[in-house]
Parts: sequence; C-alpha cells; structure tokens
Amino acid sequence: MLRLVIVDDERIIRETINDIIDWKGLGINVVGLCKNGIEAYDTILDEYPDIVMTDIKMPGLSGLELIKRLSETDRSIEYIILSGYGEFEYAKEAMKYGVKHYLLKPCNEHQIMEVINTVKEDCYRRKALHDLQQERQLLMVNMRKTIIRNILIEGLSNEADLPSLLRQYGMYLDFRHTGYQVAYFHFLDTENLEGFLEKIYAYMAQHSPGLPVYPIYVQQTLLFFFESFDVSYADMDSFFSNASASPAGDGIKYVRQGFENLELLLEETLGRLRRYEVVNLIQGTRINPVYNYRFLIDRIGTLSRQIHEASGDLRQQLINELDEQLLSVNDVSFLKTLVSNLLLKNPHRQLTPVLTSEILLELNDSTEAGDVLHLFNLHQKEIFGASDGLEHKYKDFIEKIISYVEENLSNPSLSLKWIAENHLFMNVDYVSKQFIKETGDKFSAFLTNTRIRKAKELLLDCGIEKIYIVAEAVGCGNNPQYFSQVFKRNTGMTPTEYIKKMNGGN
Repeated sequence: MLRLVIVDDERIIRETINDIIDWKGLGINVVGLCKNGIEAYDTILDEYPDIVMTDIKMPGLSGLELIKRLSETDRSIEYIILSGYGEFEYAKEAMKYGVKHYLLKPCNEHQIMEVINTVKEDCYRRKALHDLQQERQLLMVNMRKTIIRNILIEGLSNEADLPSLLRQYGMYLDFRHTGYQVAYFHFLDTENLEGFLEKIYAYMAQHSPGLPVYPIYVQQTLLFFFESFDVSYADMDSFFSNASASPAGDGIKYVRQGFENLELLLEETLGRLRRYEVVNLIQGTRINPVYNYRFLIDRIGTLSRQIHEASGDLRQQLINELDEQLLSVNDVSFLKTLVSNLLLKNPHRQLTPVLTSEILLELNDSTEAGDVLHLFNLHQKEIFGASDGLEHKYKDFIEKIISYVEENLSNPSLSLKWIAENHLFMNVDYVSKQFIKETGDKFSAFLTNTRIRKAKELLLDCGIEKIYIVAEAVGCGNNPQYFSQVFKRNTGMTPTEYIKKMNGGN
C-alpha cells in the first residue's frame, strides 16, 4: 500500500480529510496526521511516505519550507498542496520543487479522490522506475529470485510457521507493505509451456522492464507472480486472455489474482503447492523439479546454528559434518539453495549485502556441484565468522548508522531511508524496526538528539555571535531561525538562552 502523511495546522481539516475518505479502499495507508511543519518533518523521516498532503501556510515551518527541505532529502515523494484563496504565489513557488498537484480549500471528497487517483499513478510509475534502478545497481533481481526460490523450497518441505521463515529474509525483501499479482494458466500442457513462458517474458519486458517474475508449473497449471507495478491490469488481462484463446492456447484458462502483500501470496500459494509431490520451479525456460528434502534442510540448519555456538575442535567437527552433508547432494539446484540459505540466514555473518549479492550471482551461474562447493569453502570464514565471542553494543548495521550520522551531521538531508538504501543497501522497513528495537528511539528522535547534543558542545565554543555556524554544523543549513526553533523545542531554551545559562547567566 502507498503511505500518506496529512499536514494542516487546523485540526478539524486534517481529521476531516482523514475520516471522509476510505483510504484503505484506495490502497493507501495514512501513517501520520501532523499539526505543523516541524512535526511533519520528523514524521516523514520515520515513516517515509509516498505522498504528503500539506497546508501551504503554517506557523514555524511552512508547507513550502517543508517541501524545500524534503526535496533535498527525498525526491521520490509526491506532494499535494492545500491552499486557500490568495495563496497562489506560494503554490507557484512550490512548483519549482516538482509539486504538480494542489487542492483549493475548502475541497470536497470528490475533489480529493480525483487528485489522489492521479497521484497514485505517478507514485506507481515512480516506484517502478526507482525499483528498476535500485535492482540494477545492487543485483537485487538475482537476490530476490534466490530468496523466493529458497522460501518456496523450504515452505514446500516444512509446514512450520511461515512468518518465522519470512523473518529470516526480512532485511532483503518487503513481505508486508508491497502488493503482488499472481497470474494462472490452467490446463496448460507441457508441450505448450515454453511458448507461453516466452509470451509472458516478452510482455513483462515491454511493460515492466527489470521487474522480477517468479514462474511455477505444477499439474498442467502455470502460475507466475510479480510485484504490483500499475493501478490497472486491464491491458495485461486482455493480452493473456487473447493468448489463451488462440489456437495454440486452445482450452487454456487465464485468471489473475491480486494480493495485498507478499506474505499473503506465499501463504496461499504454498498451501496449494504442498498437495503435490513434485513442484517445478522455472528459471528462464528451464524446469527445476523440487522434491521433499525436509530432513536435509533441517539438519544443515541445525549444524549452522551449532557452528556459531561452538569453538575449538567441536566447531571444526561440526564444519566437517556440514561439508559431508553438502557433498551428499547431487541435485545442483538444491545444493545452490542449501548454500544460499547458509549465506542469507547466517545470524552473525560478516558479509555486507552488496558482497552477498555478488556471491549469489556467482552461485547462480554455477552449473556443477563442485563449483558450488568450492564457492562455499572459499567464503566459509566470512559466513561463519570467528568464534571469539566479541559483540558490538548494537547490531553491526545499527553501529554503521550511528557512525554515519555522527560523521555526516552537517548534512541537512540525512534520513534513515537514504542511509538504508544508499549506504547499507538494506530494506528500509526492516532497518527502521531494528533501529527502534536496538536503540529504543525512532530515527528522527535519535537524529534530533544527536544534533542537539553536538549543538550544545559547539555553542559553548562558538558563542552567541556564531550561532549560524553551529546551525550549519548540525545540519540545519543556512537557517539559524529554524535551528533556534528546533533547539528550543527540545531544550526549552533558545541557543542564546542556553549559552547565557551555561556561562552563569552572563
């Protein structure tokens, strides 16, 4: 679902907008109702919305100033301006920052929905383009396909709690906030399978280039699923329905089903697939049959956990047994799944997500069991790490966030979304939840507290005459007034009052 923040200093307006629209029905989750620009700025840092609907004139930080600051941080946000008569000059100024949509107050339900539907289309197009760029940069297509394949194989052979299985991959894929579509071709014979796969790939390459497609074939049914990339799929439905009705597709029935998120899709799909002894996972046009390898998956998972807890001779014995178990596997596809599981689900691994992606790419290109085992042995030390028992105060990537913030505090565009996607290369939703769990604070609160703490140090060194230098040093840009507002909001004093207090009132 798309995420929306509503900002207006008039309580009745923001709450009315929230209440009169069936946001869930529109596929939108309202993640914040804010009464001013400063509160909105912090909320947006924490909730990373797709859409911000904001009043243009507010005390403190105006809607225009809010958009200006956010446009330096995240250009993917779509804005809707709420303006009154006589405020068109402000609206024109906002358009300099890419704002294309505005509503004249007072506005009704129909007007709001009309603008929202237009913005939704912009969001989906922007999301599709953004995802494509990110996936090409970080090898995410390969990683996603590997993860989905692993989940399907494990889920088929193990009826354990699906959420527990998905949590192990939560840092790589969004299982709860991104919609998915599943297309089914029933009564499709094996001899026609390759031709239909080629039609699917050609259509998807034209309409959603770079978007991963996950095909499965079982008992004369081909299904493939993919991340939602459009508001309407009428064109797709028409294309595949016509393909099914052609002479080559005689008797084939096409059906499409939408899911709110990937977890719901996998829950329903695995429930159906478990009825069959053999399920065919497809890579390109190559069919890879999957059988029930439950015992081996469980044993290798147990060995991996024991290796992390052991040391000395026992640790080496466990590693030797793990090597023997892997050597017993003749199915190259299944061996790849086992090794990629060890790589992705290692709780103490020293590998960065980027290096993990590179290893997975090499793993997927391997065609011989010997090559897979060689790759595993090559990176075994990085997978299992050292058994010295040393731990950080926080998880490694949390420490990296803290260090990055402290080293780049003067950057006014700092946000958890940017750090997660461009510095850590991790899923922002997972990082946000883990940051709160580890530190006890939302990122915006941590960032503000860090800036205030540093500002207090600098204020005592620089004095009243150089407050503007402190403002720049702690990320408030060339805006001492904004810095003073934030400082007073968090300390109860202006910077000048704080300096005087610390100097004994002089």
